Amino acid sequence: MLRTSLIVGFPGETEEQYKRLYNFVKEAGFQRLGVFTYSKEEGTPASRYINQIPQKIKEQRRDKIMRLQSGISLNKNRELIGKTFDVLIDGISKESDLLIEGRYYGQAPEVDGVVYINDVSVGANSRSPLLKSGNFVNVEITEAHEYDLVGRTI
Repeated sequence: MLRTSLIVGFPGETEEQYKRLYNFVKEAGFQRLGVFTYSKEEGTPASRYINQIPQKIKEQRRDKIMRLQSGISLNKNRELIGKTFDVLIDGISKESDLLIEGRYYGQAPEVDGVVYINDVSVGANSRSPLLKSGNFVNVEITEAHEYDLVGRTI
């Protein structure tokens, strides 16, 4: 699994350099990628550079790479359908009390997607001791989305 974070719009970044970065992201096929816009911080050497990139261009560059990455992520996640992972249970989902959410080894807390477990027997009324926060359960992936997975316990 490949993951990284990038900054676009550093002072002096040319359109050609940005295109090379875009093509690199396309070729590398990162499973997880964060893209941030350069932020001018007072007191740093880069804050005094004369070739500051306008905020609108920085945001356009970030958004274009993130659109590319969303397709890459979806394809990578689709490759996981039918596979089984040990999933660390986080608890009842923030999306619905009918779902349990957790993470497999490729998902970092608070920055990556989650695995939603949608068994009929789970949710707020589940009495299964296996589906309590902090436990690991085997989950077969049944659906893939851009950043999240859906599965069932096995």
